[in-house]
Amino acid sequence: MASQDMTDRLDRHALVMAIWTPAVFAAAALLHRGVLVGGAWWIAAGFAALLLAFAGHVIANTVLGTGFTPGETALGLAVFAAALGALLLSALVGPDGIGADVYLALGLGFAALVVAVVAYLVIAHGPRRAFEKFDVIRDNNARRASRLPHRGGRR
Repeated sequence: MASQDMTDRLDRHALVMAIWTPAVFAAAALLHRGVLVGGAWWIAAGFAALLLAFAGHVIANTVLGTGFTPGETALGLAVFAAALGALLLSALVGPDGIGADVYLALGLGFAALVVAVVAYLVIAHGPRRAFEKFDVIRDNNARRASRLPHRGGRR
């Protein structure tokens, strides 16, 4: 049985990589083109490729009855933070003429990614359960009162 579980995990990983690899390549090419020519439509197409890959990953998770692994979540957050940091750093030290053409489109693209993730969380888990994992204060509150139904009763 353990061998079957390992095979299922490997199959899921291969499917997720098959979704993300061409999408990231296409997004990188489109975003590179958009930054070079200052075309907002190229940048929008690059972010659309990322959003389509995210939707494909969500569909794969739904079909296979799984969720995002902690590694996938950490990787996604790290890549998003690095990309946002690169955008902010380039805004500070980059050439003067690039700002008006590129930064608004990139900022809107990053905002669209955040909205897509929040929408996924709310749709998949409901508005209350979507963010209870981020509630550090309640997680550290081991008192009996925190288990009462009218207080959330999540333990």
